[in-house]
Amino acid sequence: MNQSDQNWIQVIKEKLAGLRYGQILLTVHDGRVVQIERTEKTRLEASSTKPNQPTRED
Repeated sequence: MNQSDQNWIQVIKEKLAGLRYGQILLTVHDGRVVQIERTEKTRLEASSTKPNQPTRED
């Protein structure tokens, strides 16, 4: 594994850190990762006693 591959792995780990709901999308060209996208979702929990509260923690 070369230095460039290790750099991408580190970036992926950083994108995954703290992600509760969402996705990580890797774009690969010619066998190499060229782009990483992180989509995070905030989910609202239904409750009969109080208004919906976001579940995202930061």
